[in-house]
Amino acid sequence: MLAGHPTLRKLADAARAQPGLADISIAAAREQMAARTAARPPGPAIHEVRDLVVPGSECNIPLRLYRPRDPIGVAVVFHGGGWLMGSLESFDATSRHLAHESGLAVVSVDYRLAPESPFPAALDDAWTATQWVAKNSELLEVDSRRLVVLGESAGGNLAAGVCLLARDFGAPAVCAQILIYPPVDARLRIASLDQFAEGYLQTKRDVIYAYRTYGLDTLVDATDRRLSPLLAPSHRGLPMTLLISAGCDAIRDDTNAYATCLLAADVSATHVCYSSMMHTFFGMRGIVADAAIAQKQVAVTVREAVLLSDRRSIRGPSTIFTESSSSGA
Repeated sequence: MLAGHPTLRKLADAARAQPGLADISIAAAREQMAARTAARPPGPAIHEVRDLVVPGSECNIPLRLYRPRDPIGVAVVFHGGGWLMGSLESFDATSRHLAHESGLAVVSVDYRLAPESPFPAALDDAWTATQWVAKNSELLEVDSRRLVVLGESAGGNLAAGVCLLARDFGAPAVCAQILIYPPVDARLRIASLDQFAEGYLQTKRDVIYAYRTYGLDTLVDATDRRLSPLLAPSHRGLPMTLLISAGCDAIRDDTNAYATCLLAADVSATHVCYSSMMHTFFGMRGIVADAAIAQKQVAVTVREAVLLSDRRSIRGPSTIFTESSSSGA
């Protein structure tokens, strides 16, 4: 019998009867993702929600600002979708909850998608947007010295890449990175890729298809640290990190590998594995209880990170532990 949370197990079983990501058009995949997220409960009202456009290297980059009253910092966030799906709308509810529960302003980045704009377009946009936010405190009415970055899935890959760039260039200063089941190693050698190859919402074929659509083996090699942050020569000097993984996920082992790598580099990192969850669970607030728990955990973490950043640099031993999923929705 296949494992997983009962609610997600039903969704996964239904998905097995449908064509996979690699079997439908990009347009259809985007429509399906938009329909799924639109059907979920909306996030809370926020004091100010403002759409912005900032200049990118080849085109303008749409952003959406979620600013609570008197924000204590700002989080730059990158949605998931395998570098080929997702939008400001797909991450709207999650962004609202994060702003509401953390007290930080949230800036969601609508980076370019493959195959129209393959590697390194998404990373270029993520990096450009993060730099722009850091330099525009007055326009955004936020304290961008208290800056965190967050990404889910492919967005987690971008967040990790942005933090490596920020460290290498010496700016902007990042208080914390939040990486939610990030793909960080394009060599695709992890055991979980075979363990959860079929029947767990995201399949092994989905993972391979997303990487190749983004540009793996055609525009970029698997060992390039811009695609595989795990393979950066050094991870020293990165900000404190919270990593969240799903126990029943084909790329679960990437998160554990990155947490271990950060530990070896003396970066303060905590890895929480929600054992019965599957890929994409983080955005399913109102469907599974662990989505709300994980989002609140992120909110507390980023709040503490920006408040502590004024007083000291946060470094120390990493922590790896597992939090079991709840049994109800």
